[in-house]
Amino acid sequence: MTGLANDSGLSVASGVRSRRDLVRYLVALVLVAVAYYVGARVGLTLSLVERNVTPLWPPTGIAVAAFLVLGRSLWPGVAVAAFAVNLPISEGALAAAVTAAGNTLAPLAAVVLLSRVGFRRQLDRREDALAIVFLGALASTLISATIGAGTLVVSGAIHSDRLVNAWAVWWTGDAMGVLTVAPFLLCLPLFKELPAWSPARWLEAVTILAVAGATITWAAQSDLRSLYLLPPIVGWAAWRLQLRGAAPTALAVSLVATWSATQADGWFASQSVFERMFTLQTFNACIALSSFYLAALVSERNRTAAELESAAVELEDRVDRRTAELSAANARLLEEMQERFEAEKQLSQEEARTRRGREIAEILQRSLLPDRLPQIPEVALAARYEPATADVEVGGDWYDVIRLRDGLVGLAIGDVAGHGLTAAATMGQVRMALRAYAVQDPSPVSVMSGVNRLVSHLSMPEMVTLVYLVFDPATRTLCFTNAGHPPPLLFGGGESRYLEDGLAPPLGVMAEAEFQEHKQDMWVGSTLLLYTDGLVERRHESIQRGLDRLATEAIGHEDADVDELCDAILSSLIETDHVGDDIALLAMRP
Repeated sequence: MTGLANDSGLSVASGVRSRRDLVRYLVALVLVAVAYYVGARVGLTLSLVERNVTPLWPPTGIAVAAFLVLGRSLWPGVAVAAFAVNLPISEGALAAAVTAAGNTLAPLAAVVLLSRVGFRRQLDRREDALAIVFLGALASTLISATIGAGTLVVSGAIHSDRLVNAWAVWWTGDAMGVLTVAPFLLCLPLFKELPAWSPARWLEAVTILAVAGATITWAAQSDLRSLYLLPPIVGWAAWRLQLRGAAPTALAVSLVATWSATQADGWFASQSVFERMFTLQTFNACIALSSFYLAALVSERNRTAAELESAAVELEDRVDRRTAELSAANARLLEEMQERFEAEKQLSQEEARTRRGREIAEILQRSLLPDRLPQIPEVALAARYEPATADVEVGGDWYDVIRLRDGLVGLAIGDVAGHGLTAAATMGQVRMALRAYAVQDPSPVSVMSGVNRLVSHLSMPEMVTLVYLVFDPATRTLCFTNAGHPPPLLFGGGESRYLEDGLAPPLGVMAEAEFQEHKQDMWVGSTLLLYTDGLVERRHESIQRGLDRLATEAIGHEDADVDELCDAILSSLIETDHVGDDIALLAMRP
């Protein structure tokens, strides 16, 4: 009995929901039909050909907006309203029905095309602005214009010699309905969905609308070619207010321009109907495209800025935590040094100060550079580091090898301009950030973009160069990108090549730098060599000579293991009595 009662309750609840859904659907159907009919009656007041061809047909825009927001299932309401509008002004019921079919098919085709390209009703992307202009307005309305104008000729309402003018006016009217009315209706829900405007922003919106209305009213009535004054005003609305400001402004401008075209005033005087429609269509399309495209561009920029700000805050928290850990370690180190200082009072203050700085530098160096390279099956690795400064042995050159997921290996080598503790601290932040980004997403472009945002956000005074590679041992493939660093050297089998692709500016030079990923296969017996500029640069000598010298030395020792290779290259290319710049060297041989 309990099971039967539960089944009965579920059945009743389902029936109630079905009736509610049906009621909501019928209410929406009626509202859309009424809105379509009222918009049609308004549009017919501007008719230029007979009583049913007008340069502004708001119902098409109303139908497109309704289908986008409420769904295409409301097409019967549009069809019935279109038939009711066309019946009194057509040559019989059949002509009205055919015309109504064209009026219904056009917005349906527009919505289908827009959905195919992933259109968003918020119009907050550039592709959305282009889609509603070219697909929603200009392309889909060819259907209604062709069916409607052809029906007028076939039914005898107009002579065939007026077909071109009727088709042009019809197409202009339907397209203008989509370009002006649909975006305006689509922007209305945004006032509820997006943050509310402040009183100052509302005042600015009213001011823009008033300026646009006054300007288009004067320009449309003037004999001067002054309609070109409108794009900057509409652009102002799009830039400051996005779609919520651009759509009402574009609607007001298009309405006044359309009225002037129907009355053959100002600019449109002494033009034929076809010429007026061509001028009006071109003007309104330019206004709509420029305003909606700029509004979408600004919306994308604002959204990207918000995402970057959120990522920067998250990364800053991570850096703060790591900095606190380093500070604690430094505090412990200072305590140990103080105890040593007390135990060695016989030493002079200068000697103690020098020893303290050297010990800090050595510990900091060990904490910032890998103490040992990871052991990776079937991949031989070796690295060397030669500091430039003799008093504090810390510089800005660094390297790293990271074991990534799916058996991938990440390799990085970079250079922070300058020497000493400042360069080392900057190097430590960049290295930690690279490791964090590589663990999240090993893609070279993703990692390099993240590190670049960090360097730009922290406003580091030193210039940072970096090359980052991901090696797949299974396929022997290298994926890499380069931010202003000397190119890696790939050699073996008597040949060598520098990987000079994927080059971008150093990190921090541009906040939104674009990085490109390139691939390179490693042939059997080949070796990859990463290095910093101290290895190949010499005073009063071109860097190309240094690169050629490095390639020659590498090929000459290609049969040695990677540790012997690194030692041989350092002994051959650096001056033993004076190292002018830090040198980091990393070799990998699969």
